[in-house]
Amino acid sequence: MQALYNHGGELIAYHHQNMLLHPYDLEVLGLVLGNCVFDRQARILGKLVHQKIYNLSGEVLARQSDSPGPLPEKFSEDHCVQQAWQILTMIKDHNCPWVTTRDTWSRDSLAGYLYTQAMIY
Repeated sequence: MQALYNHGGELIAYHHQNMLLHPYDLEVLGLVLGNCVFDRQARILGKLVHQKIYNLSGEVLARQSDSPGPLPEKFSEDHCVQQAWQILTMIKDHNCPWVTTRDTWSRDSLAGYLYTQAMIY
């Protein structure tokens, strides 16, 4: 499980086996397929490239920790896989537009995209 941080160094999510998880309740917030990042409504948010998540304009939304951490005790793989499967079934187009990455951080945060979506479960 790898932590994802915003430009201020705050923990905003975890990346574990293609799932983006909320850092506190470990609910699935989105998926990473190949290097394409989707929210829980199956909308494309950007790409995961070189340990960073970029928006479609190429700005950094989050950076990923270099090394994985341990799974929390309260983590339920089965529960998360069920949530991830619901998102996966909504994704109709696995193609992702080309993103030219830049070193600039977006004014938006990945958390803003992931946390503001209504739960679909």
